[in-house]
Amino acid sequence: TKETMKNILLCIVTIITLSFLTTNAQGRKVSQSYETYEYTAITCRSHSASVTDFGGVGDGKTLNTKAFQSAVDHLSQYSSDGGAQLFVPAGKWLTGSFSLTSHFTLFLHKDATLLAAQDLEEYPVLKALPSYGRGRDAAGGRFASLVFGTNLSDVIITGKETMVQSTVKDRFGGKNSMVVNSSILGRT
Repeated sequence: TKETMKNILLCIVTIITLSFLTTNAQGRKVSQSYETYEYTAITCRSHSASVTDFGGVGDGKTLNTKAFQSAVDHLSQYSSDGGAQLFVPAGKWLTGSFSLTSHFTLFLHKDATLLAAQDLEEYPVLKALPSYGRGRDAAGGRFASLVFGTNLSDVIITGKETMVQSTVKDRFGGKNSMVVNSSILGRT
């Protein structure tokens, strides 16, 4: 009947309105010994840290692969407790390949840039996947990407107008490039 349809429509509109009213941005503070960063995110993790807490230096020259991986490894313990977020402050962060973990957010400050290290030793060779075959140019595995992970869920890489610059010369002298400048880099 028309009255039943009207009541159902009213319920749907009420539910949608309530969901918009209860979904608001939450602020989080990431503190370290000498600075505090404030940022806003739609959803925040229960635990948060800055890459500088693990020895990271955003000068564009210092290699930060160990700092990024140590931070992710440390924060992975919070996977079942609301997840964790790694904050990358303003700066140029030179790094090799590092892997992420499930229930994790990599949040890049608007003035943060991830720079890919040029040394191929910073990119481990991964076993070839059956669907990829043995390689297009040579038999064997493949290099890990700058930021990667396997069998992960609930992973977010985000920031406001952040940049990832990845131009690495391969072993044959060619260049493999990726430049991302986006509000949301990816979510799986």
